[in-house]
Amino acid sequence: MSFDGVTLAAVCHELAEELPGAKIEKIVQPRPLEIILHLRGRHKSFQLLCSADSHLPRIHLTESKPENPPAPPSFCMLLRKHLVGARFLSAEQTALERILSLHFSGYDDFGDEIKKTLHCEVMGKHSNIILTMPRDEGAYILGSIKIVTEEMSRHRAVRPGEFYILPPVQNKLNLFTLTEERLAEKLTELLAQPVEKILISAVMGLGPELAREITYRASRGENAHPLEISRSLTVELRKLAEIITQGNFSPCLAQSPGNRPFFSPVSITSLPLEFLTPYPSVNQGLDLFSIRQLRIRQETALKQQLMQTVNSAVSRAEKKQQLQEKELLEMSEADRYRIWGEMLTASINLLPPGAKEVSVPNYYNTEQEQIRIPLNPALSPQGNIHRYFKKYRKLKDGEKILSLRLSETVKELMYLESLLAALTHAALEDLDEIREEMAQSGLIHERKTSKKVVHSVSTPLQLISADGITIYVGKNNRQNDRLTLRDASPHDTWLHTKDIPGAHVIIKSANPPETTLLEAARLAVRYSKAASSANVPVDYTLARHVRKPKGAKPGMVIYDYHRTVYVTDYPT
Repeated sequence: MSFDGVTLAAVCHELAEELPGAKIEKIVQPRPLEIILHLRGRHKSFQLLCSADSHLPRIHLTESKPENPPAPPSFCMLLRKHLVGARFLSAEQTALERILSLHFSGYDDFGDEIKKTLHCEVMGKHSNIILTMPRDEGAYILGSIKIVTEEMSRHRAVRPGEFYILPPVQNKLNLFTLTEERLAEKLTELLAQPVEKILISAVMGLGPELAREITYRASRGENAHPLEISRSLTVELRKLAEIITQGNFSPCLAQSPGNRPFFSPVSITSLPLEFLTPYPSVNQGLDLFSIRQLRIRQETALKQQLMQTVNSAVSRAEKKQQLQEKELLEMSEADRYRIWGEMLTASINLLPPGAKEVSVPNYYNTEQEQIRIPLNPALSPQGNIHRYFKKYRKLKDGEKILSLRLSETVKELMYLESLLAALTHAALEDLDEIREEMAQSGLIHERKTSKKVVHSVSTPLQLISADGITIYVGKNNRQNDRLTLRDASPHDTWLHTKDIPGAHVIIKSANPPETTLLEAARLAVRYSKAASSANVPVDYTLARHVRKPKGAKPGMVIYDYHRTVYVTDYPT
């Protein structure tokens, strides 16, 4: 999210209206770089969130109630010491920079009024939250959520005992005193760049989305030369300055197909209305958008973590399978030792003591040609015969055990592949359930907690076919089990990719039309390991013919009385 200076100005305007006189009752730090101030106004309570997370730095009122760590971090304790009980005085933005200073008034141990300021710097990887108090020499730093030393920044140090210095000033045009001449100069200097990039580089407070919108308004959507639209750009920028001055914001969430969603404090005219979601306030819009972005980020991180774990398990299982197949191939030599033992038995009178090998007739061949059999000279003829029969029995017994183990390894690989297929299409609620399944399977180790764990239950994907028939798609193994073995009626149609890990699909019909059957088959392929393949076989049968073997892993079933349909086109 691009939290630009104009967005911060909109937040500042709303905080100045909502918070004056509100008292800080509680301060929490739910995440390492995020604090929430709980304030109580005359008629309403507020939660003010400040985040210095480089991926999503922001400041706004919030309704979310994230879980807090068992013990408050040191910065949280510092804020509690200095700010709990203090009242909000004002919010002040430095020009249109991404710096918001929150001023508070409280009392010291002697009852004297003392003012303190919380500086929220919302500047990507350089974001910080800094608490200061006034002294004769300037704003004295009491603490910050990030410590910055001279080695880390040649411009300023940010740590207790230093004096607060603003970040380096950007040499950009002031939106409130902008002239067409100065803008034209900047356009000329940066002529090789697209107009929106020139605006970001030249004008204070603009982020990518807002610069793109200003460019669209000025050019009316045409691909115009920067200098040709310098006048209309100036007009649109002055309109934006007026919106900020009057606090006349129109917050919205913009989301168009194929593009990343973004929040804007002003209306977006470059997109159709159906791609815009208006909000009653900037703070509410930012809160909902941030929750959504955090959810996506959490989902992405968890998905990567789980997929890495499963991929590692797949690699181990594949190596185990290769070793077992190699051993099994070696064990297939067992019959050779039996034959040697039998041929030596038939020719025992021909075996000289102490020989290293012997040539005997091969009675298993019609021509009975001579075959050379190695011997142990330290053993008697009977001892050599016994040695080969013993080898045969040992290998045969091992072959049975190893065949069973190989079968288990193949099943394990199929299960792991089913997890990968589910993870590929999983949303956050599905990921939680998959993680629980992986923990129960021993793939991951959940941390022990004193709190009672409430296991999440997600729901299958539900669609309506072109024929108006309901189709359900299981998005993970637990869903597959519930869908097939509990929720499906005996005469519903069940589908699954043939010998390929993937979703269970249910058609709520015993004899669906061909159109619906093919739709469901495409869904089975789409939510399987063969998602990008063509000509994929999909088995289908009635749900009553599907059953789960005793002790089988989640999602693993067997079935009979099935037919097969082939999906020849790439599923969409």
